[in-house]
Amino acid sequence: MSPQKKVVSINSGGQTQVKGLSVPVKAFCDLSEKELKMLLRAMFDSADDTLFKLSDKASSNEQQERYFNAMRAVRLQRRQMEAKFFEGFKNSVKEMSSGVAISSRQDDKVSMDSLSLVQNDELEERVALETMSNKTTTANKTSLSYLNQRLAYLLAKEDLSDADNPVAPINLCDYFSESLELLDLDIEARLLVYKLFDQFVLAKLSGLYEEIDKLLVTHGALPDLGRKQPAKVKSNFDQQNGDAGDTGAQASGGGNVTQNDLKPIFRSLQKLLTQVQGVNSDVLVAAPSYQGPTQPTAQLCQTLSTIPMPSEAEGNELQAWLQFDIRNHVRGALQESAPAGRPLPMSRKDNDAINLVAMLFEFILEDRNIIPGIRALLARLQLPLVKLALQDQRFFDQKTHPARSLLNSLASAAVGFNTQTDRFQERLKFKIEEVVTRVCNEFENNVDLFELLNADFQVFQEKESRRVELVTQRLQDAEEGKAKTENAREWVKTALHSVTEPYRPLPEFLDTLLSEAWSKVLFLHALKSGHDSEDWNNAVFAIEQMLWSVAGEHSRSTRPVLLKVIPMVQKKIRKGLTDVSFNPYDSSRLLKELETLQINMLKEASTKEGTLEQAEQSKNWLVKTYTAAEKLRDTEEDLSPNETMVAIDQVLTQQNQDVDDDSLNEYLAKVDDFGNGSWFKLTKEETEIRCKLAAALPKLNKYIFVNHAGIKAHECCRVEFAKMLQSGQISLIDNGAVFDRALKAVVQTLRKPA
Repeated sequence: MSPQKKVVSINSGGQTQVKGLSVPVKAFCDLSEKELKMLLRAMFDSADDTLFKLSDKASSNEQQERYFNAMRAVRLQRRQMEAKFFEGFKNSVKEMSSGVAISSRQDDKVSMDSLSLVQNDELEERVALETMSNKTTTANKTSLSYLNQRLAYLLAKEDLSDADNPVAPINLCDYFSESLELLDLDIEARLLVYKLFDQFVLAKLSGLYEEIDKLLVTHGALPDLGRKQPAKVKSNFDQQNGDAGDTGAQASGGGNVTQNDLKPIFRSLQKLLTQVQGVNSDVLVAAPSYQGPTQPTAQLCQTLSTIPMPSEAEGNELQAWLQFDIRNHVRGALQESAPAGRPLPMSRKDNDAINLVAMLFEFILEDRNIIPGIRALLARLQLPLVKLALQDQRFFDQKTHPARSLLNSLASAAVGFNTQTDRFQERLKFKIEEVVTRVCNEFENNVDLFELLNADFQVFQEKESRRVELVTQRLQDAEEGKAKTENAREWVKTALHSVTEPYRPLPEFLDTLLSEAWSKVLFLHALKSGHDSEDWNNAVFAIEQMLWSVAGEHSRSTRPVLLKVIPMVQKKIRKGLTDVSFNPYDSSRLLKELETLQINMLKEASTKEGTLEQAEQSKNWLVKTYTAAEKLRDTEEDLSPNETMVAIDQVLTQQNQDVDDDSLNEYLAKVDDFGNGSWFKLTKEETEIRCKLAAALPKLNKYIFVNHAGIKAHECCRVEFAKMLQSGQISLIDNGAVFDRALKAVVQTLRKPA
């Protein structure tokens, strides 16, 4: 295609061009980029956490270093990878808009038939990419087909293939593969990152395609595509089950909205309201059989703007809102504004919308999961949301409605607020108040205001959350390190006690050698490799060999083995003390005393008779025939490693509790189900504080709680956590979407028998 023809005319009307792209394509590009950025952000956040956890749980130092280097590389190159990804995306959009087939770039790729010619790692990577792409394409076949047809229509093309669509899975995989080339990762780490891309980006594409489809329809791209035609005539069942107020709604002066235009959830709520209220004799509400004119919705919205709201100046703002009944205020305002005090009745639809919003806020105002100060702030949204509900019943039906999303975001952000304020809490409260004030002052019929404010609030919240997450992560790392250190010390103590018990009392220098010197060797191995590692076992066996060489039963029959064991022990002890940088002077002195004691033992052995059986048994000290861990378990009354760890942790946390209490089983199961991020109300020293479970460390038998600023608020073990749940000292805060919880409560209230 010639350079002069890079921009294709979309239709005869002539679209305004923005940076070389038509308005619809520019809008398509902007929306796609915005949504993909959110998906990539979630993917990169998860990649960082996943690689960190894998490095922490790695079975070898080499594997741990591999995962740590991968985590560091992804973290450092994240911005560059995003830039590379969107560079590929924007180039594809330009190529599609200019008429260059994106699919032509695929010709340079290696097909499945020729994959055998490439290296094994590259082969494995390409197979993974093609598998991911094919799976996602199949799952979104219909959506992609509609999207391709709409884009082809806008670009005046006969057709558009998946490979020519910039947001098709095959191309998204291509952009990400190119961005991953910035990282120097081995195939194992690369495949892990691809798996995260599949989980957090490709698996979420259905939502992206739905939003793009709606956008293109607004630009006139085949709006009837995919719709079922013709519309079905209303059935007898539908007519018999029509909602109360249908006639009144049709006669309403507030627009041409009919009952058939209302969404299913709102219609269902209307039915429940009718069953509860019966035939309402209120003259300000149209009766089901009423055929006359009703109060225009626009007039109702103007009336709402004149109603004064409770404020802080009145004292207890929350109490004032609890006593505030918007339904009475609306009726009073209508009567005052009508000539001769006889206003037109409200349509049942508008009356039901006002009732439902009032009931929703009755729940929110009583919601103990939100502190009183924030409940009072959220209560100020009641009037603008009533105004919204009168104009847009989608408010009740769409979970993703901007107003619902904003309300949920504000309530969720304040879940960790405590009565004691600090800078973090004050800053967040000020932001919530700013958002609420803007809604109250600026909303008339512009639903986009909620989306704008929610996006701004999310940016603010993300900055605050990043700081808190950093503080929390540092705390978690420190606590995990502290717990590992404490457990390592306890294992060293247990090992030394178990191994030396049969040989006590020991000479003073041996006590010093073991408790002050060799304990450091054991501690290093326990911390670095674990108490069931080969290094740990060898260090424990070195103690056993040393004790046998100086305190065992020896004779002429065991003397040949003793002559071989003594140099081995001296070499092991010297090397171990050198590895932990033990004081060279003290090390030489202790080894000299050990050598003297061993030589004396050799002299004594030459004077005693022995048996062949003793000679055979003594050979065990040359070659280890069992692991030190097995010997430790024998001396711990056959406790399993996990049971031993639990016992040690109970000592460390100074808990003397009856774990076998059957009444705790239910609460122990709840403890195991709680995940990091769950919020709780904790009563501590007669003060209620809200805290988040920041680190559930079941292997270390430790649970760490932090406040809203990421500062440590409480720490306990598993059994203590369960007992606190049982006694009510700690309870879970429901941090689900506040609107959904309120809506559920309204439905339950309406379904209760009168």
